[in-house]
Amino acid sequence: MNAIHWAPDPVVFVLGQREFTWYALLFVSGLLGAYVIAARTMMAEGVDIGYVNVLLIFVALGVVIGARLGEVVFYQWSYYRARPREILNIWQGGLASHGAAIGIASMLWLYARLVVRKPFFWVADRAVMGIAFAAACVRFGNLMNSEILGKPTSVPWAVVFDRVDSVPRHPVQVYEGLWYIALCLALLLTRQRWAPPQGILSGLFLVGMFLPRFFLEFAKEGPVVFAGMNTGQALSVPPIIVGALLLGQSGWRTKPSARSGAAAPRSP
Repeated sequence: MNAIHWAPDPVVFVLGQREFTWYALLFVSGLLGAYVIAARTMMAEGVDIGYVNVLLIFVALGVVIGARLGEVVFYQWSYYRARPREILNIWQGGLASHGAAIGIASMLWLYARLVVRKPFFWVADRAVMGIAFAAACVRFGNLMNSEILGKPTSVPWAVVFDRVDSVPRHPVQVYEGLWYIALCLALLLTRQRWAPPQGILSGLFLVGMFLPRFFLEFAKEGPVVFAGMNTGQALSVPPIIVGALLLGQSGWRTKPSARSGAAAPRSP
């Protein structure tokens, strides 16, 4: 059977003693892309650029802290419980997307409460498009690292990750990355065309992000941990429920100029 062989060097270039990896490059590109999307969205409503700059700092902290703690608590607790000093060694790898989601949500809440002083979902609705883009970049970074492997398969587009083994597998990183790009575009189009009421975009993001993730987990390697689900599936259920509740509570009422809400803040 023919398969695509994949074995890129995870290091893009080296400066002195420091290696710069594809994952780091794509991670930073995701944050900057999310910043650009949020900046264009918020500044179109008259929000001062200073507020957007502060938002980038809050989200970056939420991503790094949340993703690391998510890896420690959800996936590697037995390991890090015995080696607590290694929790801070982020450069050794180990970031979990569900932890990142919790970290981002927490920092968006703080940003809404302490900085712009607006409702949480006013902020979240303006951030989710960029978050979807950043998630896509992270998955392509996983692809360059030959990590988060899919299960063995015989589909024509199967990939052999030569740096890992010689088994043709589902390229689940590509599946997720392409889907998150589509989700980003769908959210941008929904916001532009229909001006949905507050909370709808956040609900669409949660359902659109984690419901496909739940089903894609069937194509990934991983042990069953609860009720026939692996860890990624079990952690995807709560955000799916929250997203569905948001969509049901908010309803599909189109409101003229619903994007702006209250008067936009002018400067931090």
